[in-house]
Amino acid sequence: MTAAAHDVAVPAPRTPLLRAVPPLAGPETASTALWWARLLRRGPGPLEYSLVAVNSDRFADGTPVDMTAVDARGRRPAGWQVDVRYRATSGSVVRIDVTDDVADRCPPMWFAEVTHATSAVPAVSLLAFRGTAFRAGSLVGPHEVAAAGVRIADRIGEVRWWIRSGVVDTVSVAPVYRGRGVARTLVTVAEGVRFLRGWAPLRSDGRLTDAGAAWLRTAPPAWTPRLADRSEALPDAEEGPTGVARLLR
Repeated sequence: MTAAAHDVAVPAPRTPLLRAVPPLAGPETASTALWWARLLRRGPGPLEYSLVAVNSDRFADGTPVDMTAVDARGRRPAGWQVDVRYRATSGSVVRIDVTDDVADRCPPMWFAEVTHATSAVPAVSLLAFRGTAFRAGSLVGPHEVAAAGVRIADRIGEVRWWIRSGVVDTVSVAPVYRGRGVARTLVTVAEGVRFLRGWAPLRSDGRLTDAGAAWLRTAPPAWTPRLADRSEALPDAEEGPTGVARLLR
């Protein structure tokens, strides 16, 4: 090699194109934080957004994060739990997706949101149904359920809660569907709906049946801060329709 070769200037490396990447997901990054990402869903139709609950330490628990400036290209942040996609103009829900880690062996379901107008304290129920009356992941009202020829009593699961406090009053699943992730999926969807509506986060107040206490012991890590220690043992609910089912069937 000649001396002249030593004098040749070596060009500096190009500045790398930095790209924001989500944190790694997995058991080693288990977190109790549940934050919310707002994503823009681009497409030829009406303008749509997604509210996505994310279980990771990337942001503090409960933090709403506007990510609409970035083209998500259909992707979701690592650790996502539920995605509530809705139209910007009307706020109507287009569909709700739940991650496979939560859904487990849960069958495809669609949902009905029922407000309890006669309740002394504002309350709402989210009902889960099977069948082809609506696409899986759809959210409809009780009148749409009736118009489709489906009975409220045909639901396979229900979660009822008080919207001001977020306290869950009832979680029930038809016996044949228990142990398949239906309750976990239903409560996760309810958490997405309540965030879209601007209601209080879901939580328990320590009054639990034996079945409820057993179910909460298997709840995802993100629910841990919201679950009060069992303070009162309630009797297991009798089989049969709840008050709302009797009213609407």
